Amino acid sequence: MDIVARLDKLRSSTIIYHLVHILMISLGVSISLLGGAIWTSIGTSLIATGSAGVLIYLYYAHNQRNVELVEGLREFGLQQIYDERSGRIRHEEYASRLQRARYHVDIIGFGLTSFRVDYISDLGALATRAKVRILLLDPDSPFAAQRDREEGLSEGVIAGEIREFVSQYERQRSLSPNGATPPRIEVRLYTCLPLLNVFRIDDEIFYGPYLAGRASRKTVTMRARRGVIYDQMVHHFDEVWERHSRPLPHVPVAIAAGPSPT
Repeated sequence: MDIVARLDKLRSSTIIYHLVHILMISLGVSISLLGGAIWTSIGTSLIATGSAGVLIYLYYAHNQRNVELVEGLREFGLQQIYDERSGRIRHEEYASRLQRARYHVDIIGFGLTSFRVDYISDLGALATRAKVRILLLDPDSPFAAQRDREEGLSEGVIAGEIREFVSQYERQRSLSPNGATPPRIEVRLYTCLPLLNVFRIDDEIFYGPYLAGRASRKTVTMRARRGVIYDQMVHHFDEVWERHSRPLPHVPVAIAAGPSPT
């Protein structure tokens, strides 16, 4: 039986259920009007039964909608919605999960300033436990200047943040033996239109949009576990990584001068 047929059957059953109980209420009222203790007792019983039936159905329907909502969220994997990416999500949610990371850490953003400040010196240790892939916007892309305008920043701020991330990453790499990069960490520059901030840590993923007139760190962010949303976000990251990004230059990228974001 297809969905439409099931809905039609459900509607028909619901209508019949309501009609039966409304009829019981109406019949109870009519009988009560006959007068006499017996008729009043019978009428009252019918009214009570009919009313109880309607209330039970309303309660069931309300709970059924809640169950369907929960099941839908469970299927899609959505677990939590945060009003912004800074604050609690940055200092609690990211930190605790990165400490437990064992398999995958994937992150895509513009200059990832907050991530750089918090974790750039820990990337080597993190890469000993998990495969780390970082996607930064290509600082030479016109999208960098476009995003500056959208966030109300001076032109060159985001490109400067990206170059600062690359410079600090190169500095960390130079401190490792023979200047070698841990084999399980790679940073690339993507050249496609920036759509989402994505941060995958093993079986969970944080994601959120880029909104005009609002700084990325102040934007709503969702957290999902494995499910429909998780799978689509991972696919998005892989597509950008494989088809729309390039490796870092072999030489350190100079830090661009420019005002700092507010």
